[in-house]
Amino acid sequence: MERISFVLASDSLEKLHAVGLMASVAAVSQMEVNVFVTMNAITAFRKSTVEKKGYRVEGEVGRHLLEKNGQMFYDLLQQGKMMGSLKVYACGMALELIGEGLDKYLPVFDEVLGVAGFLGKAEGGQVLFV
Repeated sequence: MERISFVLASDSLEKLHAVGLMASVAAVSQMEVNVFVTMNAITAFRKSTVEKKGYRVEGEVGRHLLEKNGQMFYDLLQQGKMMGSLKVYACGMALELIGEGLDKYLPVFDEVLGVAGFLGKAEGGQVLFV
């Protein structure tokens, strides 16, 4: 089984969606997939952000995604988890810096990890930074 890992650092809706889509397709395609959510991206997974649809939209595709109630990045990740080998990790440093625990976030995360822990899970595979 091939392995691909994504470092998701952007809170842009378009980039969140792209990683959700690529990760879920890779998982369904029998790849081992890891997604490490860090920096500003972690805030897009807050329950309050999701409820308010308070995403940072960069352009036309993101606007249409919201207007047309398109499938959201967190749903794509959940589907990938159900249909393949996909794990989503929250960055411990990012959570510590903003002073929040996973209770304020969607239940998409498998574990809280530091960078070293994530790199251990990603070892031997392709790593993409978004």
